[in-house]
Amino acid sequence: MSSSKMTLFYVLTNSFTLPDAYECPEHMKKPSSTKWPIFGSYLLISGTIFILLYLPCLIAIIRAKAWTPAYQLMLIIAILDIISLTVGSLIAGITAINGTHFCQYPLFSYIVGAVGIGGWMTDCLACILLAIERCVEVNPSFFLSVLFKKNPFRVIMACIVTYGVYALFFTNPPIFNPEYSVYLFDPMIGKDPSLYTNLAHAMNNPVVAVSTTALYFYLCYYLIFKFGYSTSMWIYRSKRQIILQGVILCFFHSAAAIIYEYMQYFSPPIWLILAGQVTWQISSGCLSIVYLTLNRTIRNSVIKMLIPKSLRIRWGMHIGVEEHLELEHAMDSAGNVGVAVVNAMGAAVKFDNYFPG
Repeated sequence: MSSSKMTLFYVLTNSFTLPDAYECPEHMKKPSSTKWPIFGSYLLISGTIFILLYLPCLIAIIRAKAWTPAYQLMLIIAILDIISLTVGSLIAGITAINGTHFCQYPLFSYIVGAVGIGGWMTDCLACILLAIERCVEVNPSFFLSVLFKKNPFRVIMACIVTYGVYALFFTNPPIFNPEYSVYLFDPMIGKDPSLYTNLAHAMNNPVVAVSTTALYFYLCYYLIFKFGYSTSMWIYRSKRQIILQGVILCFFHSAAAIIYEYMQYFSPPIWLILAGQVTWQISSGCLSIVYLTLNRTIRNSVIKMLIPKSLRIRWGMHIGVEEHLELEHAMDSAGNVGVAVVNAMGAAVKFDNYFPG
């Protein structure tokens, strides 16, 4: 069968009729006997938590109105990650709990898989570009710095959209398999598995694994050995946070790409199948944790969004100069002499302790 007839574009342009390769035999149009209530509940609950953590971060990125290349890429990745969490955690969790087979809801399962593959492949490209942008930030002479100038970056954004449209509409989707609780391109309905090979995905995953690993290795190497030694605690903490963000993002994206690539062509043990699903989930949700713990700008914006100003001042969580001065005034009124600041843990610290007069 032609690969063009295996795509979402074909389905949409043929009155939502699935290709022949996805026609189910009658005996398979019932729930699977295999159900994953514990693993499915884990996916559903943890996925919900990741999304609830990610949504305020997404709003903070939008509100920042800092339309630098980094923020534009962060916005794209955040939207795609939430889509991936919906597909790979919420829908997968419900399906795993109920043992829902593809043949029960073939069109819905097909479209969900298409959205999942579109989100994953586009997210991979955006993550590669964000890794390049991070390298350019620490080393402006990095050989790919030209990509983030005004006009070239418009082309880059157009390429991201084009790649996303291609992945969504013109590649065949993975289908959630309740027997193994994982997305596979072969729906396992008794037809030739070679019909469902997705070459674009087969090329995408090795590229993202190799490129992000290489880029973040360069970033860490440059910060540690080329950036130079500094006695500044702020610079030290900033370097440490950048390195940690890079390691976290790179590890989970690369691991998910490699494991899923392996699963499409070999028969892995069940623990590796479950690890692949969990790794994909964490690769989509880990940035919400990173933003809230390591990115001060986004964390402060989320705190301002969720915690009333009166409570922030009462708890010593000053955000910005105005609230800093209010906290200082409150401390002076309580009989504390000297200039007060607030450290990263939210506790008041006497400025005079570090700069005696």
